[in-house]
Amino acid sequence: MAEGILLQCGDCGTLLKSAEKAEQHAKENWHTNFRESNEAFVYQVCKVCGKHCVCKTESAMHSKRSGHTEFYDRTAEVAEEEERRKRDNLRQILRVAIDHLNEADTSLAARRRQQLGLPSRPVLEEGQSSLPLAARAEQMAECLRTIQQNYMDDAAKVMKAFDSLHMFARNITMYPDEEKYRKIRINNAAFQERVGHLRGGIKFLELCGFERTRGGEHLYMPREDVNMDVLYSASNVLNNAIGNP
Repeated sequence: MAEGILLQCGDCGTLLKSAEKAEQHAKENWHTNFRESNEAFVYQVCKVCGKHCVCKTESAMHSKRSGHTEFYDRTAEVAEEEERRKRDNLRQILRVAIDHLNEADTSLAARRRQQLGLPSRPVLEEGQSSLPLAARAEQMAECLRTIQQNYMDDAAKVMKAFDSLHMFARNITMYPDEEKYRKIRINNAAFQERVGHLRGGIKFLELCGFERTRGGEHLYMPREDVNMDVLYSASNVLNNAIGNP
């Protein structure tokens, strides 16, 4: 049998099963003195008249006054309902807290994008925001085919480009919180030589989630835009291209 602590009104002796009930009793009767009772909480309902009693003493007093001696024991049901109510209240508190955290994260991300010269939302090609993963992977593969076709006579350049693209995707997959792996200076000589000047190279990175900052100085992938499924797909496309030159 579930048991709990009862509160007793010091003004009238009424036993109350919760702080909420005590508060309600105080408002209705202007009683302000409450203390914990030593008697365990039980919830019994008289089978004859339906009187609700919250302890054995109250049940005994009711029996003495009315002659009713049989009660339904609803203690476990009431305790279960009380636990359910507490869980619901806790869920609501957590939900509100999570909403506040999400709002703070969104605001912080927006400020970060502004500092980096990125638009408040990614500027994507038409239809790209809802592009299915398979379609995105096909566009990535097309970028790689473009590189291969334009440098058919320079296999080393093609492999160097593929290896570099693979490195970018792999580094972000392994270290998504490291900004240095999510930011590329476009006019960097090594980047230009390996990827930047190749038709299809930068588009491949944009399909991975990179964006051009304002002024076009960098390619940048905000932390909140890191999509592991897209990056894994990019790695698979590159592995296929490297394995089937």
